[in-house]
Amino acid sequence: MTNRLLILLILLVTACGGGAATTTSADLATDDTTTTTASTDEETTNGTVDLSDMPQECIDAFVAFLVAIEPVVEDFDFANATMDDMEAIGTELEAATAAPTAEMESLNCPDVDASDEEAFAAMIDIAEREAPGTVAYFQWIESIGASAGDGSGIVSSGDCETDIETMEALVAEKESMGNLTMVELTDLGQLMTAITTECSAERFEEFFSQPEIEAFMSSEG
Repeated sequence: MTNRLLILLILLVTACGGGAATTTSADLATDDTTTTTASTDEETTNGTVDLSDMPQECIDAFVAFLVAIEPVVEDFDFANATMDDMEAIGTELEAATAAPTAEMESLNCPDVDASDEEAFAAMIDIAEREAPGTVAYFQWIESIGASAGDGSGIVSSGDCETDIETMEALVAEKESMGNLTMVELTDLGQLMTAITTECSAERFEEFFSQPEIEAFMSSEG
């Protein structure tokens, strides 16, 4: 999934809330203001709206997206999936979401005034009601974002040679980029950033020009 699509999903789903069996703009209302449905031929909305004020057609489009991806993601083990696994399911998702994605992009839905936590809580709330098989998928996306840089994975030592040794160990263990999970890929990125800043240009070039490192970085499985 592209970053653009993920952002769009967050914006759409933050409209949901409450405990109704189906998701409608009326269910989302938190005050006496009536939610109006935006027409697709209206001008693009540049402002922000409260969580309760997302146009109904935007909510419906997101529900259609959920229904489309549920058969693809409901039995997939995202927590332990490797990059090769992710590439395979990505191909399936691209095909399954072509129509609902095009519909969402055509709606010019407004931004919402909400934090990331509120956005994901709303996203998961609507998924639980409309397509329960997608809940784990959105929880996984949220966890990836929350874990990045939180110190739960490989942490840079602050020393060039120590971090090079850590990366060498990861390369030896996994043998291929395609064998990395998303968490391990995040760890690798942090290590490479650290090595870039800690090591001299000569040491950096020497390390990354080694045949085994070049093979690892260019491999897919």
